[in-house]
Amino acid sequence: MRVIRFTLEGSMNSFRIPQTSAYQLTYLAPTKTQIVGMLTSIMGKNEKNYYELLKKLNIGIVPKQVDSLFTDDWTFRKWKTAGSGRDILRREKLYKPIYIIYVSAEDILIDDVLNSLKTPQRIPSIGLDDELTLIKDVKEISMEIKESNSVHSVFQFKEGMSFEPKFHGTPNMQIFPPRIVTINLEFDNNVIPRKPKNHVQLVEFVGVYCELNSKKALYIDQEKNCNVDML
Repeated sequence: MRVIRFTLEGSMNSFRIPQTSAYQLTYLAPTKTQIVGMLTSIMGKNEKNYYELLKKLNIGIVPKQVDSLFTDDWTFRKWKTAGSGRDILRREKLYKPIYIIYVSAEDILIDDVLNSLKTPQRIPSIGLDDELTLIKDVKEISMEIKESNSVHSVFQFKEGMSFEPKFHGTPNMQIFPPRIVTINLEFDNNVIPRKPKNHVQLVEFVGVYCELNSKKALYIDQEKNCNVDML
């Protein structure tokens, strides 16, 4: 199967967990909806195209590095007069994150994605609007789907599943053990504001891989020695 693989690097990024407001928590890795949003932008497409691409693109995400997670505070204006019309928002941010991203789709669409990654029509950004993203090592590869217990990417968690983390990094790197988070894979854009739908639970981590209690169908990247769950 034709798959595009590339690396995303950021200086400071924040991938907000939607259920948080005054204290904005972040996912350890960008979600499918955020990756597709970035691809839609650099392809020069609009919001309508975005919802179409969400259905047509399959995305796999391997977190390679996050140097640290920290919190910053910033003030914002509000309508209420209390506090001189200002309030404080606390937000988690990731320092120097690196991810390997996999994209699969129909052949014609794959060609469009590949061209846009090599020559973006807009400046790449992900997470918050002011956070630029460096796209590196863009390459088309071939991946086979095989059953395996070992998974190196963020993967979907299902009832009855258990897993054990195994170290998969470099000496002295920051380790973030597995945690289960909830994301949405689609939006209902027929209402204003749009509503998230098709929620799933994912296991995310950095610096480890997971051994599952049962085999799972995964995309195999033999060159990087990575087994990837595509959503």
